[in-house]
Amino acid sequence: MTTHEGITQAADRLTDEIVALRRKIHEHPELAFEEQNTAARVEEHLRKLDIACRTGVGKTGIVALLEGARPGPTIAIRADMDALPITEPAGLSFASKVPGKMHACGHDAHTAIVLGVASMLAPLRAKLAGRVMFVFQPAEETLSGAAAMLEAGAFADPIPDAILGFHNWPQLRTGTVGWHPDAVMASSDAFDLALKGVGGHGAHPHLAVDSIVGAAQFVTQLQTIVSREIAPIASAVVSIGRIAGGTARNIIAPSVELSASVRTLDADTAARVEAAVRRILEGIKIGMRIDYELKWTKLTPVLRNDRATMTRVLEIARDTLGPANVVEMPSPSMGSEDFAWFAERVPSAHLRIGSKIDGHDTAIHRADYQLNEQMIPLAMKVMTRAVLGLLP
Repeated sequence: MTTHEGITQAADRLTDEIVALRRKIHEHPELAFEEQNTAARVEEHLRKLDIACRTGVGKTGIVALLEGARPGPTIAIRADMDALPITEPAGLSFASKVPGKMHACGHDAHTAIVLGVASMLAPLRAKLAGRVMFVFQPAEETLSGAAAMLEAGAFADPIPDAILGFHNWPQLRTGTVGWHPDAVMASSDAFDLALKGVGGHGAHPHLAVDSIVGAAQFVTQLQTIVSREIAPIASAVVSIGRIAGGTARNIIAPSVELSASVRTLDADTAARVEAAVRRILEGIKIGMRIDYELKWTKLTPVLRNDRATMTRVLEIARDTLGPANVVEMPSPSMGSEDFAWFAERVPSAHLRIGSKIDGHDTAIHRADYQLNEQMIPLAMKVMTRAVLGLLP
């Protein structure tokens, strides 16, 4: 079955089972670190394949290891499992049965695909030189699951020699695979800020220190970081997503809270943004008498592909799909993906698998999101061949 034809036949034979598994997971979406039922389905499937697994890695994660008959490298492949707090519209025969939760990013398909890869590789263990590690990760949507798994020892024994990742992409034609030569997705930092003034009566502002005015100054100055401090050819996005302060129209608010995200494509740019935020806050403290508390969190670094690993994976993808169906993406995404923490530890390759439904214009993280299930067997073929291609 290690031939191209054998892998194609195995994927076609398993398609109905894996699609049905995807639909079951889709019906029962679970948010970050809540993936108990999903993890149970994963564990059940792996045990049927006689693949040993560790559960509860990073709370709800699973690490499984398929041992080959001969010594060799360890190649890992990762799937994310969590859903989003979005209500799915009625109409789909296997729509979410959990109010307010939906697989609006395709992690249900990712999980099923990697279980499909495991199903295709398990019968080959007597022919394998090396090991295949299957990483089922929680909490990708909160950019916290990969770090939790690594902290819990996901890569402790063994340490993979390389790791493969992928994400369905509904803007990309089904039957194609997209790739990036270097940066794939942006880093993500988050900061939470409390501005602290002195409350008072709206009629007597001279007796108070207005934190809302301070917040307005901060928001305005924040916009100059990207436009005036970051090189035009660099990429950075600074977005305030939450601001809260005040209780009544005639009371000067003693405090305001803000929450923001910072996305960049290199660590130096991220450091420049953080330094500028801190400098602006010090200026507001001196100039407006407003104190502050700042919590800065690095959620995930930039996701970058390893050149040698990606070169080999692309050779396999082109051989599987044809060169015209392996497409270099025009630019990286300013979205983030905590697969980057795995990619920082070991060489990696990350692909986008086309999942477009003709006539349906959608995107991930939308209530109308759907993926073309024809991408499931295609991804199984490409990723299975990629794993085998990285083994001797």
